[in-house]
Amino acid sequence: MKLRFFSVLVLGVAAACLAQTGLMGGSDGVHQINTQTLGRGQVIVGTGGNFAIDPWALSRGGVFYDDGERKKLQHLKVSATGNFFGAVGLTRFIDIGAALNINYDRSYAGSYWEAAGNIRQGDLDLWAKARAPFFSDSSVFSLAGQFELYLPIGVRSIGIRPRHAWYIHGKGETHPYTAGEVVVGMSAVTTVDLTKVNVPLRWNANIGFVYANEGSNTLVYGTGIDWDMFKWMTSFVEYSGEFRVENNGLPIDFWEDPMTLTPGLRFHLPWNLELSGGIDFSVRMLRTLYDRDKEMKDVDKWTIGYTDQKGYKKTYGYTPAPTYALTGLLTWKFGIADKASERQCPQGLPPEEPRDTVTVARTDTIVHVDTVYTVDTVVQKQSYVKVDSLPDSDNDGVSDDRDKCPDTPAGITVDTTGCPRDFDGDGVPDHKDMCPNTQPNIGVDSTGCAMDEDRDGVADTKDLCPATPKNAPVDTTGCPMDSDRDGIPDYQDKCPNTLRGVKIDKKGCPVNKREDLERLKKGINFKSGSTVLTKASYRTLDDIVKLLTKFDDVSLEIQGHTDNVGGDEYNENLSQGRAQSAVDYLIRKGIPVERLRAVGFGPRKPIADNKTKKGRAKNRRVELIPFYKDDP
Repeated sequence: MKLRFFSVLVLGVAAACLAQTGLMGGSDGVHQINTQTLGRGQVIVGTGGNFAIDPWALSRGGVFYDDGERKKLQHLKVSATGNFFGAVGLTRFIDIGAALNINYDRSYAGSYWEAAGNIRQGDLDLWAKARAPFFSDSSVFSLAGQFELYLPIGVRSIGIRPRHAWYIHGKGETHPYTAGEVVVGMSAVTTVDLTKVNVPLRWNANIGFVYANEGSNTLVYGTGIDWDMFKWMTSFVEYSGEFRVENNGLPIDFWEDPMTLTPGLRFHLPWNLELSGGIDFSVRMLRTLYDRDKEMKDVDKWTIGYTDQKGYKKTYGYTPAPTYALTGLLTWKFGIADKASERQCPQGLPPEEPRDTVTVARTDTIVHVDTVYTVDTVVQKQSYVKVDSLPDSDNDGVSDDRDKCPDTPAGITVDTTGCPRDFDGDGVPDHKDMCPNTQPNIGVDSTGCAMDEDRDGVADTKDLCPATPKNAPVDTTGCPMDSDRDGIPDYQDKCPNTLRGVKIDKKGCPVNKREDLERLKKGINFKSGSTVLTKASYRTLDDIVKLLTKFDDVSLEIQGHTDNVGGDEYNENLSQGRAQSAVDYLIRKGIPVERLRAVGFGPRKPIADNKTKKGRAKNRRVELIPFYKDDP
């Protein structure tokens, strides 16, 4: 028993070192979101996590069914959640970041080595936070907005407990580590920072919405109080949760979704390191005061599951959060050095203790003063010493006697003469230069970019067709695109997909309509919901056979497309099968297989709105795309 406990504890600590929950490196607590941003050029990276050793961290009562066979999770069972994260400050007010989720459930592995192999990745979280710029840095109150994009790269069919409420597919399969779809979220954040008025308290709050197409739309929320007990330590208490606002198979119940109360401590270490830790308590269990028999009465209402990698059906009672869990994170901040505080002594002089001295009522410039012995007028007694000060009216770091541009706007980088820096020497200062690395002696426009008279995206120095009509698509030389190389540019070509060598009219369309791919593709049709070609399609395919036989240097890609009615997997298989049916017909008619390929895109490339009947009809189509050996 001691060996098992020690093994679980070591494995749990290892999992905690590989994960982090909450705000991916936020500066307060563990789960809190605040309005503070990193600052331009600042970077933060870190890791952390939480883990529980209670079977209820996995399923209600620690019970699950493996293909109908009841199994009980006995003794200590580890469940861990977290991520690796990183973020960078783009400006003073905007941060972006990413977090790769890591998960682990020690549920029914045959051995501890097998269990260690069950550490799996979850979804990738991309986020951006913008702080409202109209609040000054000294303001007690501030606002921010946060956007999150979850990419479904998580491993399926591993583990038990869903990591987020929006993973719930009550009418389908619920995977613990992934939503199985792209999910987006938006949150509003507010901070009341009383440390700005010398009170060591901060309050943060956030509320937002996570949209899931197939999963559960979810309201996310949280709040926390932080007390700066010492310069090196902050205590905090947090409350955070997720609430499903959509019944997609499980009842809507505020108490049955994740709600966590977290007390903890955050340590401010040397070298810009932050270490935070706490304990997550499930608020849900307060409803029954930890009476687990009552929790099990309605377990049938909350049963979910999935099919594992071997095809076995797993079912279990939904547990939104562990009863209790240890949680923590470690972050490291680095980047461009912060500007020295105004309280820092200039020129490295040591700070002086406050002392009684006199204030000079009027003076122009004091170059160096050690002691003032006599003055004409004494206004009041207070500490005031100004050392080595020279006027700098625009506060750009260059004194007025050397500043050739004394009215430089605030925040602009200047050169040694006090004028806005122009790194590439093109005459456009860096703060206005959209192309700050322009090659020497190249004419530029007002944005600092190479001149492009016809606005086609190709600089005049490289543009072989400098008079291209407006909005005409061009190639890398600046000349109008001619995709089918028939001598008529695409912006004038009514049939830009014509085979090479086909005789065309003035509009770029084949004179012989049986050689027009745009007309031919409309004649390829299938029986409803099937990959079987209609008999009327044979004549069209025979025309394509004649065309490919006449022009033996061309190959053909046949693409299948569907509308969005039905599941994505079904539609992709249907479109691939239809494209293959057409290819198989052409092969039977003597076209070499190496000149053909079939591709099914399902509903991924619509050309019309799938919300209307006409739009869906247009999306159910076949495309004929020619390609050649000399194509790049």
